[in-house]
Amino acid sequence: MATAFEFVVLDPVSNLKPGKSLRIRSRCMQGKNKREGSRRTQREEKRLAKGGNVAAAKTKDPTTPVVSLPVSSISHLSFVRFAAPDIDSEAKGLLFKAFAYNVANQALSPLDRCVNFDCVDSAFFEWLFSDATFLHSILCASYAINELMVTQWNGKPGRKTVFHLRETLSLLRAKMRQEDAYRDESVLHIVINLALLAAVFGDWEAAAAHLKGLRKIVQLRGDLAFLRARPKLHFKLDRLDLAWSLSSGQMPFFLHPTVSWEPLIPPPYSLLPPGRFRPSPDWDSRLVNVFLDFQYLSLRINHSVCVHARYHAGSFQRLLTSLQSLLLALDGSLQSPIEELVRLTMLAFLATTFKVPGRRIPYGWVVDQLGRTYVKVTPGIVEQDRRLGLWVLIIAALTAANAHDWVRGAWEIVSPGLDWVAVKNYLMQVMWIESIHDKPGQMVFKELERLEII
Repeated sequence: MATAFEFVVLDPVSNLKPGKSLRIRSRCMQGKNKREGSRRTQREEKRLAKGGNVAAAKTKDPTTPVVSLPVSSISHLSFVRFAAPDIDSEAKGLLFKAFAYNVANQALSPLDRCVNFDCVDSAFFEWLFSDATFLHSILCASYAINELMVTQWNGKPGRKTVFHLRETLSLLRAKMRQEDAYRDESVLHIVINLALLAAVFGDWEAAAAHLKGLRKIVQLRGDLAFLRARPKLHFKLDRLDLAWSLSSGQMPFFLHPTVSWEPLIPPPYSLLPPGRFRPSPDWDSRLVNVFLDFQYLSLRINHSVCVHARYHAGSFQRLLTSLQSLLLALDGSLQSPIEELVRLTMLAFLATTFKVPGRRIPYGWVVDQLGRTYVKVTPGIVEQDRRLGLWVLIIAALTAANAHDWVRGAWEIVSPGLDWVAVKNYLMQVMWIESIHDKPGQMVFKELERLEII
């Protein structure tokens, strides 16, 4: 499996979260940090050489990748009784990883370094032993993630993923017959897991059904007041909901009222960067305020990462909810194509704060809309400001599963003679979050440059 779920992020500006030091020691005890050539290492190599042929001869399911786990960890799991029977050693290994890597409760966002999402919740661990529905949903997600990490993945869920999905749905239907099922905390997270899986596999019809169910549960539990008290949950729901909206072209299920069009975020510095992009005075004043809010928020996040500061999750989520609601409320009310292009690009920009392990969600509808709108403002957008054109194209490429024809064609016009350093400098002047966008942005840039050469 790829290293996306390593215990500790190998990043010089990352701080250890509570409990990470215990995990580091655990990995040391499992033999992860051994000195090559030591007597202990040599003894282990001889022991493994004797038993290696037996292990290699075991039959493997060709549709399921092999999960490598420390032998000591698996042997300890053999005595554990989970919430469902017939959990084999491979499934136990995946459950070990699901708990260790916090699959069920991850923030699903590259913003984890600058927002204080509390990722510790003992209930998730307890449900593995007390709730068969939740257990099967985690196994379903774990097998699916395992499949996504394989280069030769055919785009369809494997046999074991489908088996655990069916078990989850069957048990969930039984749960939902109970009168107060909406109060069951595990039900909420099971449905979130199902919605996430549907998004991963591009089954937006199923994702919509799950989101509709989630909307009903949230309404019964207090609606906005319930979500405000749980910012991490609110973040997941809003990001999943936006993913559905930008992929299908439909309005989100979790629509929040627009209270005010006044600016939400003050400038982060008394002297702002002199080269930053400034919206045209001809733009709608509501769009200008939202754009500046996004720009100032990006600058603040970049600064926070540099000084190792983290936002309070509740305050940060309220900001994102407001900005998302304002952008959606502007739909159909802007007069010029360039204003609509900027609105759509900011929605796509917001979608980049959401991720799933192993693949990029294909936001087909919004990328197509960006293409149609971009054509209407070309070549004026390049003549007006090259930075805006580059920003639109890179964000569009980041939210597309593959490089669309319109992106490739527009790139040839906007980017001649620019290297990544120059392109990133332009992007930083418009709107760019380094901790989220640098790595995928550079990869997209290289891909576009390669396609341009071809």
